[in-house]
Amino acid sequence: MRNVTTRRQALADGLTAAAVRHLLATGRWQRLFPGVYLTHSGSPTWRERLLAATLARGDGAVASLECALVLWGLGDREPQILTLAEPWEKHRSGRLPGVRVRRRRRMSTARRYGIPVTSAAQTVLDVLALPGRTLDDDVALVTRAVSRGHVTVGSLRAELRHHPQHPRRSTLAEVLTAAAEGFESVAEVRYVDRVERPHGLPSMERQVPVDGSAAGGRVRRLDFKDRERGIGMEIDGELYHRGRQVRDRGRDREVAGTGEVTLRAGWFEVTERPCELAVDVALVQIARGWQGRPRACGPTCPVGRQPRLR
Repeated sequence: MRNVTTRRQALADGLTAAAVRHLLATGRWQRLFPGVYLTHSGSPTWRERLLAATLARGDGAVASLECALVLWGLGDREPQILTLAEPWEKHRSGRLPGVRVRRRRRMSTARRYGIPVTSAAQTVLDVLALPGRTLDDDVALVTRAVSRGHVTVGSLRAELRHHPQHPRRSTLAEVLTAAAEGFESVAEVRYVDRVERPHGLPSMERQVPVDGSAAGGRVRRLDFKDRERGIGMEIDGELYHRGRQVRDRGRDREVAGTGEVTLRAGWFEVTERPCELAVDVALVQIARGWQGRPRACGPTCPVGRQPRLR
């Protein structure tokens, strides 16, 4: 990115100190940070500011967190406050306006658009550690990074081994499982792992999730289908509200004529009452022609105590 240069580089390219002062005085160049210049008179782009910040901090400084996420094409919002990382052993004084810097003991780095940046795997895990994120946020980021070829599930697991104190480490195991199996939500993983597989239920085809928004939270619907028996399974990951119920009832009336049965479950049923949910799913499957029988996942599982499932 030749629109950004340092005083040292300008002098190495053959300009004199007087020539640099003249370019700045006439407005043909602009000073972005001490010793770092923009070599045109227009407004600096976000990437030009970011590169200038890394040059101003010196050797080893790289873009990180949300700034790195944008460079990797995994985020849409270009943060006005620039975030950089630099090696732990660098003890630099002074601050740059509009720039936050953190020192870290380990960095894996790359370059994007000529800008030094934390590696894709490290960037993803750094962002996942930020507060205020939901499970759906995490799964969406991981699956997006994997689908675009920037990382693999294996590279993320390898990177996670270097972060034993990662605040979301326990959740990330499920998130990475979701990405590895092609799921797009932890709720899907939990339904398969806690309801379907341990109880020997017929596998249902995963449908495309639908996201919406409403006052008080976000709605995420996960659809599963058993086309052979005309059974639908819907799981609401975060919120169930009146407007959604109205739409659901309308959709139920729509499919009534087709003979399809739709089961509905919330996040609580999937995570806290998976065995009870398995009973409901099994009873519907049997009523719709399934010739098999579910199995109890343990001595207290209600599947083993339900007479109609024997």
